[in-house]
Amino acid sequence: MADVVSIESYRPARVGSGTRVGKNKVTVFNRRELDLILQLYGRYVVAGRWRDYTLDFTPGYACFAVIRGGSHEGPAYRILKTTQRNAPYAVVTGDGRMLRRGEDLRAVLRYFEEKDRKSTRLNSSHT
Repeated sequence: MADVVSIESYRPARVGSGTRVGKNKVTVFNRRELDLILQLYGRYVVAGRWRDYTLDFTPGYACFAVIRGGSHEGPAYRILKTTQRNAPYAVVTGDGRMLRRGEDLRAVLRYFEEKDRKSTRLNSSHT
């Protein structure tokens, strides 16, 4: 369960991958990273594939969780930024299977484009 933090103890983000909320340092997405993720999210919302998202920031990782249907279904995908220096970004399924991991967020997010190309080819070959 999440801890409640008073607004007075919040300190704005500094340059880097972490910020402080109260006494706890948490991992966050920076503006560039969040912009890349939200561009992808917007395309999928317009296409009717994704419906909602949640954000979660902990000391070990930042998570952008994508929800396809209703919130009762849980996340379909999680886009993670971890504190690991080697390959800090990842796309993970809702049940925890690692789909792609890497050092460049843009390259990791290409998983979704490649997945769409494959499904388009499969659908066109069956018609």
